[in-house]
Amino acid sequence: MKKFIKITAIIIALVSNSAAQNLKVFAASSTKFAMHEIVEEFKLQHPKDNIEVTYSATGKAYAQLLNGLDYDIFMAADSLYPKKIAEDGNALGEIKVYALGRLALFAHDPNLLKEGLESLKNKSVKHISIANPKVAPYGVAAMEILKNYNLLGDVKSKLVLGDNIAQSMQFVDSGAAEVGIVAFSLIKNKKENHYLPIDPTKYKPLEHSFVLTKYAKEKPLAQEFADFILSQKSQEIFKKCGF
Repeated sequence: MKKFIKITAIIIALVSNSAAQNLKVFAASSTKFAMHEIVEEFKLQHPKDNIEVTYSATGKAYAQLLNGLDYDIFMAADSLYPKKIAEDGNALGEIKVYALGRLALFAHDPNLLKEGLESLKNKSVKHISIANPKVAPYGVAAMEILKNYNLLGDVKSKLVLGDNIAQSMQFVDSGAAEVGIVAFSLIKNKKENHYLPIDPTKYKPLEHSFVLTKYAKEKPLAQEFADFILSQKSQEIFKKCGF
């Protein structure tokens, strides 16, 4: 009898381990703090499953997907790239908006923020960090802001481009740039006099959207995680993190 119980326990363990799933998720760099917490919450109910999240510029990740990198869920910083994935025939299901991104002016010297965006013309500001608009939606939004405030001509030569919005933050933190136009979600926990939220009417809404890709077809965990992203719990986390 004891031998039977032991064998049964081994079989159950093997079945349990075989049921564990691996999920590959791309998430825009702006979501890093929020996604870390969301994944931890999700794993409380899925302790044996592995959620691998890669953070990068949305455009760069899209190129990787086209070249065969098997992201199961693609969480962009806009809706443009998920639409492209659908147009390419690489999407499963509908495109869903999971958060709205916001931008802010960020500097370690509070004096550089006193005049708002006009301070970017100040001679003491020699470098302005933004994400590369060729691959990052936040970079596109930053350029739009500069144009709408009629500042681009004055500050274009000062622009320093990060590969993604997280690197744009690092440029300011390291001193490589005095000021940055960055994701509010990455600076919300900084000192309040170190950032200044930018009027959201000065740039097109950053509708952070996700889509399940063709690689998620045989992975029920992908749909479960997608549902959790849209759950009240996750939405509260996104809001707390500055979305």
